[in-house]
Amino acid sequence: MRRWIAIFIVLTLLLATQTIVLPIWLPFGFVPDLLLLTVVLVGFWKPGSSAFWLGLIFGFFQGWLHGIGWWAFALSRAFAGVFAGWMRTQWLWQSAPAAGFCAGISTIVAETLLSLLLALSERSLLPIALFLTVGSFEASSNAILGFAFSLIRRLREVTM
Repeated sequence: MRRWIAIFIVLTLLLATQTIVLPIWLPFGFVPDLLLLTVVLVGFWKPGSSAFWLGLIFGFFQGWLHGIGWWAFALSRAFAGVFAGWMRTQWLWQSAPAAGFCAGISTIVAETLLSLLLALSERSLLPIALFLTVGSFEASSNAILGFAFSLIRRLREVTM
């Protein structure tokens, strides 16, 4: 029960930050996808099924907020968490640069899958055009934030 309460609190804080705080602070209107970053970092730090389920929950909620394609968001986020865990277990070691790299690549994979699923369901190329305009920013910002969060996490583990 505590785990579900913690997931709900984290989801609420991330959504509030992503939808209210960051659009005010960032000048261009592009906002990093903090929910996807959380799923990817959980997949990187704890490979296994926890990132899959967290990706399904966060993706469903994010799709519900967008109003369309909740299933596409859920599938892409769950796949991104599993992909990040796979990258970690295949050849990456657990370090801050590896987490940043994994966050960037997993973001590209998730957003590509999301745009393809939405393009197929809507029978339109607009989701692919949106991916081409916003995808590189999201990937680079998630890579930078993934590196920073992993570095802070690593420093906290060393000092404690």
